[in-house]
Amino acid sequence: MKAIKTNLTFTHALTFITMLLVAYQTNAQSDQEAVVQSDQEAIAQKMQNPLSNISALPIQNNFLFGASQNDELGYGLSFQPLHSSSFEKFNIVHRAVFGVGYTPGITGGLAGLPQGAPDDGEIDGTWGTTDLNYSFFYTPKKANKVAWGIGPSVNLPTASDNRLGTGKWSAGLSGVLVFQTGKWTFDWVMRQTWSFAGNENRRDVNQMVLQPLIAYNLGNGWVASTMPSISANWGFDDGQKWTIPLGAGFTKVLFIGKTPMALTAQYYSYAVRPDLAPTSEFRIGTTIVFSK
Repeated sequence: MKAIKTNLTFTHALTFITMLLVAYQTNAQSDQEAVVQSDQEAIAQKMQNPLSNISALPIQNNFLFGASQNDELGYGLSFQPLHSSSFEKFNIVHRAVFGVGYTPGITGGLAGLPQGAPDDGEIDGTWGTTDLNYSFFYTPKKANKVAWGIGPSVNLPTASDNRLGTGKWSAGLSGVLVFQTGKWTFDWVMRQTWSFAGNENRRDVNQMVLQPLIAYNLGNGWVASTMPSISANWGFDDGQKWTIPLGAGFTKVLFIGKTPMALTAQYYSYAVRPDLAPTSEFRIGTTIVFSK
């Protein structure tokens, strides 16, 4: 009888210890998941803020539907590295945009063609590099509810074909406004550039580019957002100045090892566009965060 009681006591003790271990492991996993979720949300909000003190490489694939006179498919692959340099009372945020693209074939001589297109004949589509834009923003470290940044913007004529770039050197101003509250982020990135050198046979550049962002953090690294790229070419004819896409999509923040990464998919329809601009766009992006 004493042996039975001893065995029962040992069994109860073993069961109790097992339950403690299970509870500890479950709690540890729960704490670990909470930390990961917290990191995901923090990284997501930093990625949404163009003035964040991070180094990252966004890579964006744009599939452009309804491009050219024949409603063909265009494509653009852009690299948009950003890096923040920290000083005592302010940061300098560097941003660049460059890439390669494909523009569909065209029929020369028709109305509405971009300047620099051939005058006649059937012209095949072409692959090549695009122009390169570089901007940097001065932003104070101490900010109120609305953070801001301002600085110069320069456009280099690195395009390998007239249809992929402006053929002009241009420069101007760039600015950023950011407001983040709770799970919401609102920001506004703008640049205005004017040409000052380049191919004299090409149209002068007088262009504004706006990138408003509205984002809502859904939790677990998921974000719903809209970030259209709106442009205005002030020197173009009426009806050809504005390009305004409307749409939205989702982003998922995850970790590959200890490296944060964001995957994005968005769809936009062009509500206002020049005659030969695409009718819609499907965007797939990846952002790799190197330092946070």
